[in-house]
Amino acid sequence: MDKQTAGGVWRRFEAAVERLSRLTGYLGAVSVLAAALIVTEGVVVRKVLGWSTTWQIELSVFLLMYACFVGAAYAQTREGHLNVDLLIVHFSPRAREILIIVVSVLSWALCGLIAWYAWPMWWEAVVHNDHSESLWGPPLWIPYFFLPFGMTLLFLQYVVTIVRKIKVLREGTFETEVTRAELREIEIPPPAGTTDGRGTDG
Repeated sequence: MDKQTAGGVWRRFEAAVERLSRLTGYLGAVSVLAAALIVTEGVVVRKVLGWSTTWQIELSVFLLMYACFVGAAYAQTREGHLNVDLLIVHFSPRAREILIIVVSVLSWALCGLIAWYAWPMWWEAVVHNDHSESLWGPPLWIPYFFLPFGMTLLFLQYVVTIVRKIKVLREGTFETEVTRAELREIEIPPPAGTTDGRGTDG
């Protein structure tokens, strides 16, 4: 395979992973909204109408599991996962990019490891036709699917991220300054009758 063909294959792979990550991310947002509505409905039904609830809490938990595990790849497309920048902001731009690549490789390996062990767990639930022990009793292969699928997708998204970072590092097109990912100080006006917010004049 020549360089041009390999580049075309990579671009198709990158685009496919990005599209799938975006799609699952949008569905994750819908899942969070649906979970909130379902919990609200359960509260109204139980507290206002006095009816028993059987499926609301469990389904809302499944939806949040989807948003958490499967939606993680979408967060990675925007490099939106939480990170601690206490030390990294003091590094040189090149050292900072190298450290980000190292951390990304470690995260990529961790996602692969989790997916490797999670897929058999999901398949076991499929083969044994496991169901929840609740009154509703949904099949467990559905929520069990979210973890291996989400980690596999995040694994692929990290591949895209790492390759991009290496390319940026080679070309030297990385940002020379970094914005600290911390809460900015909010100036609160002093109460009426004060000059600096610490007491009254005089």
